[in-house]
Amino acid sequence: MAGMVFRKTGVVLLTILKWILQAVLVALKLVLGIAKLFLLLLALVMRIVLTMIGVSVSRQ
Repeated sequence: MAGMVFRKTGVVLLTILKWILQAVLVALKLVLGIAKLFLLLLALVMRIVLTMIGVSVSRQ
């Protein structure tokens, strides 16, 4: 009887651990996606700024 209780408790704990790990992975994907978007926007802005600087330097 005690073995069955321990087994069911272990299954419940493993299920909760699996849910926690899935939530962590989803959060990590979200953070990495935001970082990727930020870097792409930064690259775009830097390209525009460098283009504007290059145009202003060539006009002087």
